[in-house]
Amino acid sequence: MRTRLISAALLTAGFINLPVMAQDGHKQCGLIASLTGDYFVQRLEGKTKGEMQQETPPEFINSEFFRTVDLAINLAFTFDESMNEDQVETQVYDSCIRNHP
Repeated sequence: MRTRLISAALLTAGFINLPVMAQDGHKQCGLIASLTGDYFVQRLEGKTKGEMQQETPPEFINSEFFRTVDLAINLAFTFDESMNEDQVETQVYDSCIRNHP
């Protein structure tokens, strides 16, 4: 069930630039997975979604990277806290690869 939610988020959220994914999907998926794992750890340490979003430098606002960061932050809050960073990264990466064009 969680994998379907991640897949749906990656496909319908509109945060991923599809032409970039078609050209370099593995790197984009790796970036999303890595960021999600990092934000998941910060979540476990007690940071809120708002705190993480506010820490994004303002020069990234309205950029593709900002949308990727925002996606990763949102995904980090969808996983059960019993998971570890590696499990989160693996699930995000695998889902992204399966669903990239």
